[in-house]
Amino acid sequence: MRRVGAWRGARGLICGLAILCLLVAASVVPLTLRAAAQDGTIRVPNLAYHAIDYSGAAYSVTPDQLDAQCRWLIVQGYTSITLGQFWDAVSTGLTYLPPNPVVLTDDDGWLSATTFADILSNYGIVGNSFINNVSPLTADQILSLSQRGMIEAHTVTHAHLASMDYDQQYAEIANNKAYLEQITGLPVRFLAWPFGEWNDSAVQAAADAGIVAAFGLGGNAVQVGAIDP
Repeated sequence: MRRVGAWRGARGLICGLAILCLLVAASVVPLTLRAAAQDGTIRVPNLAYHAIDYSGAAYSVTPDQLDAQCRWLIVQGYTSITLGQFWDAVSTGLTYLPPNPVVLTDDDGWLSATTFADILSNYGIVGNSFINNVSPLTADQILSLSQRGMIEAHTVTHAHLASMDYDQQYAEIANNKAYLEQITGLPVRFLAWPFGEWNDSAVQAAADAGIVAAFGLGGNAVQVGAIDP
């Protein structure tokens, strides 16, 4: 899910529904997944996109496909939410979530992130973008995206955090966070683990940098009410 360099052109829709883990303060809180929501829990799928283009790469979808998927979500009665709304629900209960919530994210900050935002906007769908410092997006483009959805952290260089020491991990996360906040003027509270990789040191570094929740890959939707704080 989280990839740059040789794979960057091949990032797109992750078909599995994913939100892997949260970090609160300095500790990871695993998400408990349940097959049915009969105890008042709410299922929250997270659709993770990367490239929106006609490359035919494994992790890309065409603009036409994304348009059709957005239309399908609307017809099926889904309501898009931001990562902030998701976290509010996790932190305080289910009050902030609309019926049939869904999170749509775009990773890496490819130039097609603007296409992603344009298509979602046509349907009144809010998106969330995880952007690193080496993204080809200009500051003006990142600012524009922040006015249509949330801009969140993805490290400076799309790093393999699990192979780094604490100081390196902290620098990757904190400097990326500061870079995005300087552009948007908005707080950055969430992180997508590049490559879906993290370890205890990375969790500590993210928490120390001011990140409250981190997202990775899974294959299931989150049952918000099933999370054990």
